[in-house]
Amino acid sequence: MAKDKQVIRHAARAAMTSERPRKGKVAKGVAAPAPRSAATPGLHLRPLVHVADMAASVTFFEHLGAELVHGGRDTDWVLMQLGTLQLTLVARTPIWSRGDGAVELNFAATMPLDDLERLLRDRRVTVSGVVNHRDFGRQLQVLSPDGLLVRITQREPDC
Repeated sequence: MAKDKQVIRHAARAAMTSERPRKGKVAKGVAAPAPRSAATPGLHLRPLVHVADMAASVTFFEHLGAELVHGGRDTDWVLMQLGTLQLTLVARTPIWSRGDGAVELNFAATMPLDDLERLLRDRRVTVSGVVNHRDFGRQLQVLSPDGLLVRITQREPDC
């Protein structure tokens, strides 16, 4: 347990201070990145946060520097821009049986979803299916090795 805490602290310090291992070296306890192939899905992180009070949550993220892009304080969901990140707020209770969480990892892909699904299956990633979400459209759903549900939508060209 103490060793795990050391690894986490080292990784956090490296991320905060831009401390990087020398070329060809991987820090102890940190997995080496997967080799890049010609086919990259072009993923962009778009976290989704379930909130109880949309108006208060929008105000909170505005205080952090976010701008409202879509929706409003009285809507079910909003899209906010915070630096280079787009953040989605949803005023609904998570549906735990569906794999929802209080915060969810959602990505937008530049690669067409059908091509991405084939690519991920070829790479032996567990694809749990493709669904049509009522708010966000068609989504590819994959599971991390720990069972975390990750949703991927098609990125719109102007994003």
